[in-house]
Amino acid sequence: MANDSRKDPPYGGREGASGAGGESKPAAEATAATPLSAFDSRILERAIRKAVPQLVGAGHPELATGQPSRALSQEIDLQLHPELDPLARQLPGTEQAIAFRPLLIKVLIDADPRGHRELTEELQRSGLPMQTLAIQLFAPVAAHLGNMWCTDETDFMQVAVASTRIGMIINHLSQSRSVAIKSRETERRVLLARTRGAMHTIGVSIVASCFRDMGWAVDGGGEMELDDSVYMRLSNSSYDLLGISVGRVDEAPECAQAIRRIHSNRHTTGMRIAVGGPAVKKDPHAFHRIGADIVARSALEVMQLAN
Repeated sequence: MANDSRKDPPYGGREGASGAGGESKPAAEATAATPLSAFDSRILERAIRKAVPQLVGAGHPELATGQPSRALSQEIDLQLHPELDPLARQLPGTEQAIAFRPLLIKVLIDADPRGHRELTEELQRSGLPMQTLAIQLFAPVAAHLGNMWCTDETDFMQVAVASTRIGMIINHLSQSRSVAIKSRETERRVLLARTRGAMHTIGVSIVASCFRDMGWAVDGGGEMELDDSVYMRLSNSSYDLLGISVGRVDEAPECAQAIRRIHSNRHTTGMRIAVGGPAVKKDPHAFHRIGADIVARSALEVMQLAN
């Protein structure tokens, strides 16, 4: 043909390097035209998400500090795999709880609601301590759901349904097991509340279930916001501990003001205050000087410090 539409290959390569007929180019074009499977696309997306921060950091060494990135990586690993923590590893039934993770993830996002009810009954029959289930099963699965949302592996409805289901499972197991605890006298009482920015309350439910399993009387929860209702409750009842879940780092000044107000109340003498939640996990140093007695990045830390 008079008008040859062929173009020189990129990067200075030679066309038809494999011999006469240029067999390598059609083969390469056929390979490039093959669409990726959904599985391959997810792998590629994850690789890109991991590579981009590294490339940006390499191009801007003045922004790279090195140590925080390693700390962040370790923190993420502990959220998804708390069994890597030697203390968490000592919880009774850890291996059995870990084995439930894949099934729990499946039933949480499955369209059929029967699976999560069956799993709830199975977890009830397992007899695993609630602390073990909270630390080794519910907390890492909740973190995994958050990652799936960030990587677009689940849509809004799936995440909403999954959050509701895991909350139902935690509350059902916690309440059913607290019956035996309520039959005996409890001396320790905890009030749980959250800041306005703490919209996701699964963490509060997990902490509440752990306290109940330890024999504490638990009031408040994810529905109680850090406002006048908390001050009224503290004035009318006696508590050993107040736990506050903080949703945003910029709420640290608000928490500091609330803690000062609580300490000025004569009814709260001797009561300890613990802060935790997503904001504390993200930047624990921002909460070290706001007047809290306990700054905990995980439910396990809360349990250890509370004891």
